[in-house]
Amino acid sequence: MALSRGLGLLAAVGLAVGVCACTAGPSGAQVADLHRQAQEALARWDAAASPAAGESGFVLVGESTIMVGGDWGPNLDGGNAKLAWGAGLFVVATPLPSDAPPGGTVQWQDGTTHAVPVLTAQQALSDMKAAAVQPCPDCTPLQIIAARLTTATFQTSRGPAQAPAWEFSLKDTDVKLDQVAVGDQFTVPSVPSPNDQSAGQAWVGPPVQSATVDASGMTVTVTVVGAPDPGDKPCGADYTAEAVESDAAVVMIVYEHRNTLPATCSAVGAFRTAQVTLAKPLGNRTLIDLQAQPISVTAAR
Repeated sequence: MALSRGLGLLAAVGLAVGVCACTAGPSGAQVADLHRQAQEALARWDAAASPAAGESGFVLVGESTIMVGGDWGPNLDGGNAKLAWGAGLFVVATPLPSDAPPGGTVQWQDGTTHAVPVLTAQQALSDMKAAAVQPCPDCTPLQIIAARLTTATFQTSRGPAQAPAWEFSLKDTDVKLDQVAVGDQFTVPSVPSPNDQSAGQAWVGPPVQSATVDASGMTVTVTVVGAPDPGDKPCGADYTAEAVESDAAVVMIVYEHRNTLPATCSAVGAFRTAQVTLAKPLGNRTLIDLQAQPISVTAAR
């Protein structure tokens, strides 16, 4: 149920390699404000960081619940089911397993593994209910008829990872819901309220969609949704990036240098990239945005 960082788009990936004389970038005041926002994001992340999260490196970026199966089937109202799921409306029709599970393992695509405690089925169900995003007072709750411990692939700050999950079976449908069951996962700071005066203002550049890090851990390449053409063309833009670092996290700031010549421009976007060299290897630090939300990072191949 998480919102995407960017709009859907068409296009190829390009790398910003320079800024032409016809482009305009952020002002000094804007840069200073972005640095302030970055420091605030780092402070919020550092305050929330825990030794357990730092050791396991398991920081969820995407959904904590995954739908298994794409069709709710003829015996269940799919529209109601989606709304009920989003509202966290579940009732247990059959008793859940009560035993505490043994420890489990998280494994990333690069082969890195880490032993983690595993939540009980009841704890996982409580988390699934707590993830509600939209109330639905008229919805019929989904009935859970079974639960089994399994593994599933979740998006993390270090890329996709296989992690322990409880798979809940639902009445009248073959669709199942896999809920992450890692006991020491890091709780990401909430997004500041728009009414919070300390919340960050609008980005000067587009938000980061994803990132890769090279073998040294020093060079990070970020991907954004931007103008299809470079800054030396009408409606084009170049993109540069900057890292603001702490011991626990790295904030990525992207600057857009848009062509200032008059032109009629479309709203079509394209994948663009920019590189940043860090002051020290990324290691187990988490890449975050200006709202202290984690960004998925995978190792370059």
